[in-house]
Amino acid sequence: MFRPSRKRREGEDRFLAWKVQLFLIGAAAAFAGMAMSLSWLVWVGIAVLLVAMVLRFLNVRD
Repeated sequence: MFRPSRKRREGEDRFLAWKVQLFLIGAAAAFAGMAMSLSWLVWVGIAVLLVAMVLRFLNVRD
């Protein structure tokens, strides 16, 4: 069974601001692409979201 810890992690996340901004940009691009039926814009949004996901694994806490 998965039991998440409520303990705070040590150090600060230096990419937090980048991850939030990339999530907002990627989500907005994907939704705009869906609303306007532009598949290329949806793929751009997905690519931006993937970049934000990669930042999660590059995170080295100070």
